[in-house]
Amino acid sequence: MIGHLRGKAISVNNQSLILDVGGVGYSVYLPLPLLLSVKENDEASFCIHTHVREDSIVLYGFKDTLDLALFENLINISGIGPKSALAMLSVHSPASIADAIEREDIEALSHTPGVGKKTAAKIILELKGKLAHLVQTKETDITFEVRMALETLGYSPKEIHDTLSKLKTENKTTGVLIKEALQQLQ
Repeated sequence: MIGHLRGKAISVNNQSLILDVGGVGYSVYLPLPLLLSVKENDEASFCIHTHVREDSIVLYGFKDTLDLALFENLINISGIGPKSALAMLSVHSPASIADAIEREDIEALSHTPGVGKKTAAKIILELKGKLAHLVQTKETDITFEVRMALETLGYSPKEIHDTLSKLKTENKTTGVLIKEALQQLQ
């Protein structure tokens, strides 16, 4: 099994990228925020989940072992496949998923396409108490949306991190926070 890949992103599309590792191109599916942060010809490194079925082998990449562990916890739940788990990590940050599970917030989890209320309830039932370590590093959904917007505009992860650490987020909408972040970045 492939557990980690490091190489050059030679092609990036809307769901995956091709990572050139020593002359071999691996197709790797990534959560949307991570995918948006990688540009063609960037050097990149991912923790990998190798998903093997009788008709295919698919690689899913994550920025660190915590995201990978959350993905693997999700796909171990009956009825949640890799595509649904990846969609959840594309819509929510890992910390906001863990927070929703701990708060038993079915509505928040069911905002993911393909995840209904029954599936969200099942996720909560199976993972409650197992992800508390992620809640401590909580990134709110609004902060996550601002991060995604800034990544889409081409700002580096360091610039985004520095800007988000200075923002005061209480009682502000996503639009207001994006404007404030852009003012800081100029």
